[in-house]
Formats: sequence, structure tokens, C-alpha cells
Amino acid sequence: MKRIFKNTLIFVAIITTVQCAQDKNIIQKRNVAYDFTFAELADKYFETNDSTYLQKIAELDATEHLLNHSKRFKYNLPNNTKLELVTYLLTSKNNREKLADFKRNLKYAKRHIAETDVSQEIALQFLPKDFTFSSTLYFTFGYDIGVVYGKNASLNLAHRFFLENMNELKYYSIHELHHAGFIMLKNNVMPSLDITNYLEMKQVIEYLTHLEGMGTYAPLELREKENAMNIDKDYVALQDPALMKEYEKEYFEIYFHFKNNPDSILTEDDWNKMHILSDNKRLWYRVGAKMAQTIDQKLGRERLVSLIPEPSGNFIATYLQIVNTQ
Repeated sequence: MKRIFKNTLIFVAIITTVQCAQDKNIIQKRNVAYDFTFAELADKYFETNDSTYLQKIAELDATEHLLNHSKRFKYNLPNNTKLELVTYLLTSKNNREKLADFKRNLKYAKRHIAETDVSQEIALQFLPKDFTFSSTLYFTFGYDIGVVYGKNASLNLAHRFFLENMNELKYYSIHELHHAGFIMLKNNVMPSLDITNYLEMKQVIEYLTHLEGMGTYAPLELREKENAMNIDKDYVALQDPALMKEYEKEYFEIYFHFKNNPDSILTEDDWNKMHILSDNKRLWYRVGAKMAQTIDQKLGRERLVSLIPEPSGNFIATYLQIVNTQ
């Protein structure tokens, strides 16, 4: 009996040790968990070259988050299993060249994002007053720049943009966490790209304009305060009225092409039009942010955030009503 009891204590101690190690990598602030487990295990993998760390990473909730996003939005990545995705992300060429800056970004994110809770603090300013998160912001390696899936979001600490511009992590953390709140207010409904007609395309454009426009607008005031408007090209564009006028014209030509012909069937050319909205011009980010800023300035923050749970077409319609009555 004593031996069984002793073995049980050892087993519990091991479990507790593992749990404590994981807990050190998760910083809970109010209703948001800042989870660094993926990033920390990736760091250990690169230090040791021990492939068992790949399996450990594959078992994380963060990896489930990335896999779900990859499958939902048809990313052209190996994603049949979590281990396959993790192996691809961490064994790609030139990863070790990023390590010093990745480690620097990891320390920065803990100190200046998680500990300060800046992401939640600012994002809540652009969500309804009675809203509360129940979200995790994962810090990862190798997947996109930052993504949202359901109520959770992630940031890639090894993305080239962050390796070159560490402080941008703070602003993007606000952007991505706001997305998580936005989707919660949409009852976890996200757009599907399995569509066939113009009406469905219009709805996708409305949703993503609303989502990305609000996400881009949310950190803008903080960027202005901290003189951080001239690195990210979205904010450089937003300061150029002539350019934004050109972008807005192009955006609405595409939008009304679909809105005015709801029963038409999508062609390859139509998909190319949709891609214009997210290519280098990033129209639904930039024009969407201008819409959000205009509604905020003309109708107030309460009205702006009240539009989030509504159909996203109302966001665009509200903006058009403002500009058409000026």
C-alpha cells in the first residue's frame, strides 16, 4: 500500500510540474489568456533539435486553432494533421536565421503586450460596453502574420514584418484580439468561401470589410499617440486623402458589381475582383477603416460598436448614408 501511495505521489508531482510549466507560459488578464506555450516550445525545439517537441506542439490548443483556420480558409499548406502542419511550420528553410529576433519578440510580447494587457484594454474601447471576452491570444511561429478563428486569435512572432518592426506586435495584437470580440458578437459566424453567386460574394465582402475595417481602426488612436503611423502601409495610406479617395472609388465599383446583380453566378474574373480587395491595396482594411473612423466621428463610438452584431451590410450602408448627406 505504501509503495502504491508513493508512486501515486510521484505521478501527481510529475503532472503538477508539467502543469506549472505550462501555466508559466500563460498570462491570464481578466477575460483574456495570453498563451506563449507554442512559442516557448518552438524555441526549445530550435535549441535542441529534438523532434519530440514537434509532437508536444502538435497537441496544443494553439495548433488546433491554426489547423482550423488553415482548413476553413483553404490555405495551401500541409494540414491533414496537426503534426503535419507543425512540422511544416517549424522545419522550413531559414528558420534558424530568425531565432535571435524571434526570442527578442517573445520577450517583448510578454512584457509589453501580456503583462500590460494593452490588447484587451484597447480592443474593449471598440466593442459594446457590456461585452466581455472569453478568448485566448496565442503566440506562435510561422503561420501567417496573425489570424482569428472563432473567439481566439494568434500572432506569428517570427513573421518578417515583426522581425523588422518589433513594436508592431502591440498594434497587431489589438487588431487580432478585436477580431475575436467581433466574431463573438457575430455568434461565432465566420464567412465561407464555398460560394457560387453574387449575393454570397457581396455578403463575404461586407463581413470582411466590417471585420478588417474595425480591426484596422481599433489601434489607430494609440498609433497616433505613439507616433506609429508611418511604418505599416495601411496607416500610411489612411493619411493620404487623395489615395484613399482613389481606393474608395475602386472598392465601391467592386462592391456594387456584386450587390447590383445578386443572382449572377461567380466566374474566375469575379474571384479576381475579390482578390483586389485584399491584395497590395488592401481595400477592405483601408476603406473599411475609413468607414469606421467616419462613423465614429460623425455618429459616435456607441453607434459604431452597435453595428458589430448587426448584418455587416448595415456598416457599409451607415457609412454611405453619412457621405451622401454631407
